[in-house]
Amino acid sequence: MKFIDAHLCKPALVCFTLLLFTIPAFGFCTEPEPTVACEFLNSDAVFIGKVISTQTTPAQEPWFDEGWAYEMSVQKMYRGPDGKTIKVFTENASERFPLKTGREYVLFATKIEGRRLEIFDCGNSALLSDAGKIIKELDKLKIPEDAEIEGRVGIPNSETQVRGAHIVIRGEGKTYTAISDSNGWFHLHLPPGRYSANVQPIAHWNISPFDLSTDNPKDFVASKGHCSGLQFWADPK
Repeated sequence: MKFIDAHLCKPALVCFTLLLFTIPAFGFCTEPEPTVACEFLNSDAVFIGKVISTQTTPAQEPWFDEGWAYEMSVQKMYRGPDGKTIKVFTENASERFPLKTGREYVLFATKIEGRRLEIFDCGNSALLSDAGKIIKELDKLKIPEDAEIEGRVGIPNSETQVRGAHIVIRGEGKTYTAISDSNGWFHLHLPPGRYSANVQPIAHWNISPFDLSTDNPKDFVASKGHCSGLQFWADPK
């Protein structure tokens, strides 16, 4: 899909016609797509709720595109503000997560610019009817006293992941290692601090950090009770 900058349209009549239609803004999701545990730790509100009402919201420069605000009745709050209702937003962007009035959802929301809770189609938010496994995991989660790290070693444009990769993480005067599983994932807990991560050489593969990794593997801060996400891509030599 092409996105048109109305300021560059000519003639004016064409611009006016184009502006009659709602065109979603461009956005992207970082990698790896978070596990339930990781997204839980990085969210400002995680809850089960039912949509009471929907309101279209105008763009608010410079931070927010147009989108929708939803008022929801809270059925269960896993983390976040107390209250019987909560309001969340989703922008009219490619990573939007639109809701329907009267439907029930489990939502992971993040406070953007310290102002409003936003939901995205980049993680584990889902219709409650489709969220059985997510709910079971949420019911068991606790916020750790240390920092959690998760990452993945995969092959671009492929569902194939790299098993048995050795990941080395250095920082705060210590070295830690992890090995990717059959799905390319690795997980570990570290003391809070500043770290860098790399994958040891593997025959037939060039492995490097992904430009859109959630956290920069070359230099990231692991915070207490927070989850850092690291994505590596493997290209054949």
